[in-house]
Amino acid sequence: MRTLFAIAFLGLLGTFQTQAQGVVEGTSSMKVGDLRFGAKMSLMLTDLVGDGVIDNSVAPGFQFGGAAEVPITDDIFFAPEMLFSFQGANGIDVNLFYLNFPLVGKYYITDKIAAEFGPQFGILLSDNIDNIFLDSNTLDLGITFGGGYYLMDMIYLQSRFNFGFTKVIENVKSYNATFQVGAIYYF
Repeated sequence: MRTLFAIAFLGLLGTFQTQAQGVVEGTSSMKVGDLRFGAKMSLMLTDLVGDGVIDNSVAPGFQFGGAAEVPITDDIFFAPEMLFSFQGANGIDVNLFYLNFPLVGKYYITDKIAAEFGPQFGILLSDNIDNIFLDSNTLDLGITFGGGYYLMDMIYLQSRFNFGFTKVIENVKSYNATFQVGAIYYF
């Protein structure tokens, strides 16, 4: 199933690249250079929140992976990402390793400042929850929002919040919550 998600994501990127090139070559003022691919790295503060979570605290985490910007209009872009994310919570000592797919839209308020919003889908690759006598959910669905700033033409600084809707631990009201600060280097 994980392989299927990865193939679907890469196919989606290819489809948007083809469509964006068609728009660029045909009827739009967008340039081919507007379609961008990059590498992303973020530091995160992660936690599990919910009524069923007792005695936990924020844990440090990080993520890395790839990002793209696909032009829709001059100000609106589709910005899919594929990220390996190390998350969890201290206190209850939960460590989670996800393959996350944020599928956000970017609205450029100015040439350098953008607001971001969209869904995030995550596939749990590994955890230590079995060690504490509980079961974990394989799929994590959530919403992500934040913004970014182009420091230079190729470096995009970003901060985001992500809140999960799917229980991380089955039979316990426990949801992922992250705050991330990072950068994307566009090629």
